[in-house]
Amino acid sequence: MRTLAASLWLSILLALPCQPSCGADAGPVVISVPDGFEGPIRSDSAGGTTTGWVKRRPGAEGGTLLQISAIDVGSSIDGITPAQRIEGAEHYLLEFAKGLGQKLGNFELGDIDRISLAGLPAARVRWTATVGDGAAVGVMYCVLVGHSVVSLNTQDNGTAITPAMYGAMGAIEGIRVR
Repeated sequence: MRTLAASLWLSILLALPCQPSCGADAGPVVISVPDGFEGPIRSDSAGGTTTGWVKRRPGAEGGTLLQISAIDVGSSIDGITPAQRIEGAEHYLLEFAKGLGQKLGNFELGDIDRISLAGLPAARVRWTATVGDGAAVGVMYCVLVGHSVVSLNTQDNGTAITPAMYGAMGAIEGIRVR
């Protein structure tokens, strides 16, 4: 009887929606998506995947974006040194930022910070831009994981990092390798 009750309880727990502590797979990494972010929305194209979540603001359009893109570059990054990893992360961070900047107006990058994500050398940059008539702000990260270049981004409307963005940044900085 206890086994049946334990099995029933486990079944109920597994059927409940995932809380923030649950990990979501996004390419070669796992992220604990913060509470209130809806998704994931996923798209696959040309050797890469993009996974995103949005935290909507009641009564307003848009919301805070949390997005992870991973591109499989094959064995080209096998055996590189930690110094080469950080250089690669910075290089690809600028490439991802350049692609984003082409879609936005008045795009400006801050200074690149060298950090660690999932114990790996990584790079981070804050950016500002305009979208239509409004301001936008974001923080973008890049890390090389296995055979993948991984870009992680959070962005929102306005000129300052929002509380939801801080939640997304905490989730990004707490990623794990699958």
